[in-house]
Amino acid sequence: MTEYDLGRVLQSHQQKGYVALILHAHLPYVRHLKPDDLMEERWFFEAMTETYLPLLDVFWRLKQEQIPFRMTISMSPTLLALMEDPLMQERYAAHLTKGLALAEQELRRTAHETVFHETAKMYHRRWSLWLERYQGLECNLIPAFRRLQEDGFIEIMTCSATHAFLPFIKHPTLAHAQIEVGCQEYERHFGIRPRGMWLPECAYSEELASMLTACGIQYIVIDHHALRLSSSKAAAAYTPVQAQASPVTAFARDPYSSEQVWSSHEGYPGDPDYREYYRDIGYDLGWHDEDEWSYIKPFLLSDGTRINTGIKYYRVSAAGQHKQPYVEAWAQAKAASHAKHFLDSRAVQLSSSASDSPAPPIIVCPYDAELFGHWWYEGPLWIEALFREMHRRQQSDKTSFSLIAPIDYLQEQHPIERSVIPTSSWGRGGYGEVWLQEQNDWIYKHLHQTEERLLQHFRRMEKQSEWGFSLLQDRIRAQALRELFLAQSSDWAFIIDADTVPSYATERTKQHLLRCNSLLDMLDSGVYDEVILHAMEAEVPCFPALQQSLQNLYHAGLGHPQDDRDGERYVLRDIEQQGISLQQRQRKPPCPQHEAYPPFKRVLMLAWEYPPLVVGGLSRAVYDLSRHLVHQQCEVHVLTRSVPDCAAYECMEGVHVYRVPLPTSVSSIQFMDWVLQMNIALAEACDELIQAGYVFDFVHAHDWLVYGAAKSIKELYQLPLISTIHATEHGRNHGTITNELQQRIHELEWSLANESEEVIVCSQAMVEEIEKLFHVPEQHIHLIPNGVECRLQESSIYNISRMPTQELQHFRAQYAAPDEPILFFIGRLVYEKGIHVLLHALPLVQQTIPKVKLIIAGTGPMMNELKSIIASLQLDGAVHLTGFVDDEVRENLFFIADVCVFPSLYEPFGIVALEAMGAGIPVVVSDTGGLAEIIDHGVDGFKALPGHTESLSWHMAELLSNRELGQQFASQALHKVRTKYDWNTIALTTRYVYERVIAQ
Repeated sequence: MTEYDLGRVLQSHQQKGYVALILHAHLPYVRHLKPDDLMEERWFFEAMTETYLPLLDVFWRLKQEQIPFRMTISMSPTLLALMEDPLMQERYAAHLTKGLALAEQELRRTAHETVFHETAKMYHRRWSLWLERYQGLECNLIPAFRRLQEDGFIEIMTCSATHAFLPFIKHPTLAHAQIEVGCQEYERHFGIRPRGMWLPECAYSEELASMLTACGIQYIVIDHHALRLSSSKAAAAYTPVQAQASPVTAFARDPYSSEQVWSSHEGYPGDPDYREYYRDIGYDLGWHDEDEWSYIKPFLLSDGTRINTGIKYYRVSAAGQHKQPYVEAWAQAKAASHAKHFLDSRAVQLSSSASDSPAPPIIVCPYDAELFGHWWYEGPLWIEALFREMHRRQQSDKTSFSLIAPIDYLQEQHPIERSVIPTSSWGRGGYGEVWLQEQNDWIYKHLHQTEERLLQHFRRMEKQSEWGFSLLQDRIRAQALRELFLAQSSDWAFIIDADTVPSYATERTKQHLLRCNSLLDMLDSGVYDEVILHAMEAEVPCFPALQQSLQNLYHAGLGHPQDDRDGERYVLRDIEQQGISLQQRQRKPPCPQHEAYPPFKRVLMLAWEYPPLVVGGLSRAVYDLSRHLVHQQCEVHVLTRSVPDCAAYECMEGVHVYRVPLPTSVSSIQFMDWVLQMNIALAEACDELIQAGYVFDFVHAHDWLVYGAAKSIKELYQLPLISTIHATEHGRNHGTITNELQQRIHELEWSLANESEEVIVCSQAMVEEIEKLFHVPEQHIHLIPNGVECRLQESSIYNISRMPTQELQHFRAQYAAPDEPILFFIGRLVYEKGIHVLLHALPLVQQTIPKVKLIIAGTGPMMNELKSIIASLQLDGAVHLTGFVDDEVRENLFFIADVCVFPSLYEPFGIVALEAMGAGIPVVVSDTGGLAEIIDHGVDGFKALPGHTESLSWHMAELLSNRELGQQFASQALHKVRTKYDWNTIALTTRYVYERVIAQ
């Protein structure tokens, strides 16, 4: 239609009507603790820089100039969670600062290129403004949007909690929970309950209407074809309809205005004067010029992956790569022209709507918010031009309609037709095809299984009246629901369909499902791992009020879902037969109300030491883990080296132990040759087992000494490899590799870590060490602490009795008189344990506690050196070097000690500190490595500065002098050990790592 034709129509048709502009603002929850430069996290940064800050700038300018405007924005709870998150705020501020630095460099680089320099100045000007505005808003945009709503300029809609495709949720109660949590998050941010809800992907089904009404939702947006295929006349009349079973009103998306704005070919964004999205200097520079590459590389991802920097110098101009330079003034003029054209086109549409409808027509124009600014750079300017032109026409009375929000239409109380609204969505096919096709249909089988488990738990709570009895249980329930919600996000299926970053979407889906099932396992088994729970909460801290609202959700249906129709749901009645199992079985907890399930998987474990052979802490850790894995439905086979007078095979507490003899040699051999021989023997023993008919599901290797056998078995039998790295050569030598042997060990550790599908470590310090030293991706490193067997009963936690029996009194008399307090250290006598620091600190303690005695138990290469230090400090009467002690003596030493001291200079974990805590003894440790993570300073122990004799002596003297404080610490420490470092919990967590390997 020509401009002359448009004008003629406008003069002859002055029918009153409305146009509603709606922007749907949403991002999936892409927050990650580490790493901090993920491609997906940049989606948020780009949206903030190119869409949300520019939109606010437009709104503020219109408001300041008193240009009336009214539009609707839906803000999803996940987007709001990203906006309010302090970590994301900090990272985005850094992103803006870095972008501004690039813009400043571009001013210099383009100084002699007039055609590009003006555009470079535009970017510098805008990014300077965005940084100033963001800091002025205290890094939180949400209050600014709230004020605009309170002032009447915008109407904000909500969305379901994680943008789940609601008709594909199996159980209506969980669809209802998604809607309600979305409403609660909206109320938390904006102070009122929402009136409108953006249904994710405009996906509607009849059962949703009553849920929406129950949550107070008055209107939604659906796709146009949903009305066109119904019996309603509303599609032709451009009027909304009400659902048959509920007063919720559905406004239909207008396809004509959508095509006009959205289409990159027929629509406005494809105009030759607008900025070209795909020509960014992040991709343009540095292909053939090393100086250019050095220039642009710091502004790409840390691994050198090219990304959009946001600086683009070309306009759409023509097809292909041969683009013309961008001219800002031309684009601004074109945006104003297109705004006029859009308003004229809507007037023509309204004039052609059905005239017999009792309600006035309303054209609903919904778009993804990121179209404006991110994809269509001039989009925010177009919106501004739209309202400026509308205001000009209204002043001259040359308009036949108004720009309003859907809620305004409802408040005018026009008669609205009731109609059956069919199941529908937007997108290809119009019925959810994008979110359910052969590439992504596997998702729903696992979502539905997990839904079923979660609801079963809530049903059992209803029967057993368990609700609210435990704050910790409520935290676990809230986190389980949070993880399921995140797995239900429609974004993952969409990404897989679009084939953009399908591996990321797949990983996120599996990750959240596994976490949810892990938490349900805790609830079902009664073994609560607060360490794992805290890590999950820290990873996804969205929806902070979820725990407080659990009871409301529970009473709203989670505990008694009568409307589930035996789990059959809408269009997915046959979906349970599709896909492949994430875990190859239905996971059931070993609870009395459930039948036991068969052994989960057969584990081949490799360890160079295993009881009764105990050289260091590894032997005991592998022993405790393997026997507790047996209780977690794992069949464990351990290959280790032979020990004199021990059977070649025995079943120890359910663990199959094979002690492999090593070749004998008439002469001594080098250490690395001995390691090679041991690995050959272990690999051959494995081969014999497999030839005998054993089928293993994966290999679990402990430390570098078994790497050769692990690698051989992995490659020969195509078995996944999991490794536990208990310590590193780099750490043992304080970051210095000084000789060929150390370098060789370091290389073998690197190889073991990188050959493994998953790596397990015992502390956060080790997580960072492995990630930094061996470049293992953080998502493949699992923090699973070592455990400890508590010697005291739960009833003793707050009433620890340290009174020794008569036998213990006699035992104690070998080391100290009744009035002489005892300090106790046990461990290998090596430099990194810091025993020499302890000896030098003892004279300082004696100044306060003259009669103090120190017992040092263990053997190692520093024995003679320690004897020399004791002699030089004249401590012979105060220090006992016991040498090796068996388990019985070891236990007695723990019970006679008044304070245990572990002054390590390097400590990956610190199991002996936990053992002391489990024995009810106050502890002083070095503030390093795993020890630093075990102790909360001043709460359940003291942490001294590593290598600092004064700091160590102060804390030892304080605990020896203040017995009441020591008992308080011991009580807190014992409680921590029982709740966080229980071997059953640790074995269960290890099983989850096994399941992750199976899932992959």
